Amino acid sequence: MKKVGPAAGDVALVKKRPGHDNKYSMILSMTGYGAGIASSDSFRVTAELKSLNSKYMEVTLKLPKVYLKYEHEIRSMLGKRLGRGKVVALLNIEVLTDKVQRININRSLAKSYLKELNSIKDELNLAGDIDLSFLVNMPEVIPTDIGEENEEEWNLIRQAIELACEKLISSRKVEGEALNKDLTFHVDSIGSSLEKVVALAPKRIERVRERVEKSLDDIRDKVEVDPNRFEQELIFYLEKLDINEEIVRLGQHLKYFKEIQEAPKSNGKKLQFLSQEMGREINTIGSKANDAEIQRLVVNMKNDLEKIKEQVLNIV
Repeated sequence: MKKVGPAAGDVALVKKRPGHDNKYSMILSMTGYGAGIASSDSFRVTAELKSLNSKYMEVTLKLPKVYLKYEHEIRSMLGKRLGRGKVVALLNIEVLTDKVQRININRSLAKSYLKELNSIKDELNLAGDIDLSFLVNMPEVIPTDIGEENEEEWNLIRQAIELACEKLISSRKVEGEALNKDLTFHVDSIGSSLEKVVALAPKRIERVRERVEKSLDDIRDKVEVDPNRFEQELIFYLEKLDINEEIVRLGQHLKYFKEIQEAPKSNGKKLQFLSQEMGREINTIGSKANDAEIQRLVVNMKNDLEKIKEQVLNIV
C-alpha cells in the first residue's frame, strides 16, 4: 500500500534555521515621521514628511507656486526614497533677508476691487467704508508665492526634503523592528503547530483506516466484499485525505517568509502574497484533516496567520 503522510525529511522545512539571529533592520514600516531643515543667509527651509500605510505611493505635496514645475521631480525623489505609503509633504520657506523681494501688491487689481465694491455699495445704499485691511485680503491683491525662481532656495528645498526622508526612514526602521519581531513570533508559532501536525498525520491515517475496516466488519455478513477492490478503494480514499503536499508547501512558505524578512530590502508585497499562499495550505489541511487534534492546531495556525496579515499590510 502506498505510504500516505509526510516524508521523513519534510519536518526540516518547518524548523527554525540554524544561526537565525533575528535581525530586524530590513523590515520598514510604512508609518513614520521625519523633518529636515536647510538654511543659508537668505532662506530657511523646513520640510516635514508624514507617512501612513497604502498599497501604492501617494504623495500630497504643498509647494510654493513658483516651484510647481519641480513637483514631478520632488514626487520622484520621494518615491525612490520611500517606496510605498501615503505621504504628506509640508514645506515652510522663511526669508531671512530683505534683499529677497517676496511681496508684489497688485495695485491695478486692488483699484478695480475698490471701484466695483464702491459701485455696489452706492447701488444698494449700504453704509460703511471699504478700508485697506479688507481690500488687501481680496483674492490675489497680494499674491502668495510671488517671485522668480531662486536657485539657492531650490537647492535648500531639495536638501531639506532629503534630510526629512532620512529621518522618516529612520523612524520607519524603528517601527519595522517591532513589526518584524511580532511577525517572527507568529511565523515560528505556525511552524511549531505544523511540526505537531507532521507528528500526528501518520497516526491519523491509521485511525481512519481502522474506522473504515471496522465499519466494513459490521456489514460483512450482509454484503459481499471483494478484498482486492476494497483495498483499491481504501487507498484512493486515504490518498484524498493525504495532507503531505500541503505540509511540505506550507513549510516552504514559512522558510521563504523568513528569507524575505532578512533580505536587504523591505518587501511587504511579497510578504502579503506569501501570507495568502500560507492561508490556502492551512485551509486545505483543515478541510482534509478529519482529526480533532489536527483541527485544533489548524485553528491556532489560522489565528497566527490573521496576526501576520494585519502586520504585513503596514510594511513597505
